[in-house]
Amino acid sequence: MQEETDKSVTSENAWEMPGISVQVEQPKRKPSMLHKTLGMWIHPFTRFHRIPVSKRVWLYMAVMAAYIVLVNWITDQNFPTHVFKEAGTAAYGSVIMGLLLVFRTNSAYERWWEGRKLWGQLVNDSRNMCLKVKTFVPVSDAEKARLGELVISFAYALKHHLRGTTPSDPLPGLGPVTAQEAKNLPVYTAGRIYEVLMEWERGGQLDNFTQLRLDPHARAYMDITGACERIKNSPLALSYRAFMRQGITLNLIALPWYIVPELDIWWSIPVILIGSYFLIGLELIAEDIEDPFGEDGDDLPLDSICAGIRSTVSDILNLQKQQKFTRSFVMPRVDPLKDHS
Repeated sequence: MQEETDKSVTSENAWEMPGISVQVEQPKRKPSMLHKTLGMWIHPFTRFHRIPVSKRVWLYMAVMAAYIVLVNWITDQNFPTHVFKEAGTAAYGSVIMGLLLVFRTNSAYERWWEGRKLWGQLVNDSRNMCLKVKTFVPVSDAEKARLGELVISFAYALKHHLRGTTPSDPLPGLGPVTAQEAKNLPVYTAGRIYEVLMEWERGGQLDNFTQLRLDPHARAYMDITGACERIKNSPLALSYRAFMRQGITLNLIALPWYIVPELDIWWSIPVILIGSYFLIGLELIAEDIEDPFGEDGDDLPLDSICAGIRSTVSDILNLQKQQKFTRSFVMPRVDPLKDHS
């Protein structure tokens, strides 16, 4: 009898005692190591339609498949296919193109990663600026909030400047902006930050020692802007990009003439399309991330970074979070290759 009572009390789902019934919530089961391992290799195939570049690759694949069928029809008409060398030559040419694409992709990724580091630096300098103002500068909360608005507005101004867009709403703290000032909004915003610091200095609220503490963060805004502009305005050399695309195009045009005479059409199509998929896909990826400040799925999440700066600065200087800075296209930053269930 005592054993039965103990079993009821230690039940996994509930404790049943006289007058008391406590439901125990089952902990959420974590995926096993085997599930994670298999998912890491299966998800790229089952969720390929959610990868940003895949939406563009399939159009090229359809054209390539039609071209393979055309080559097969021509070779069936007693076309002298002996003029083409064996399939090994095509494989050799594909390897050479693959090596060139590796260099192309690495160069584009370096630009993407440098842009991410610059925006990470912007996040850090914005936080440090506001923390030091809050701690070391004896001004009113309204004055600190005025600087905080400009710090947040700078992030949004830089985002729009790099994307070539205009803020849908006036950025707080800037006031009326002329057409000339709007041409480079980050420069104008950084100038307003310096104006606030100079006002504090003239009012005796900012001594030289504190100014030396704040100046590296204020100066970093223009350093970050200049580095981002360098990335955006200096793409990979035009001749190199044109040469790469010419090489890929000529390689894909010649490839079916090597493979189709050697294999049946039903084997030729998947073999050629697999090689074409990676050649075209890598070039499209490199093209997307070469300019990392756009709104494509593989570009930097500038909207999310700006929202993070806004949230952190608002917490530090007690700003009103419901204040609108700009309407932005917020991209979902979900990794389709990971489990989010």
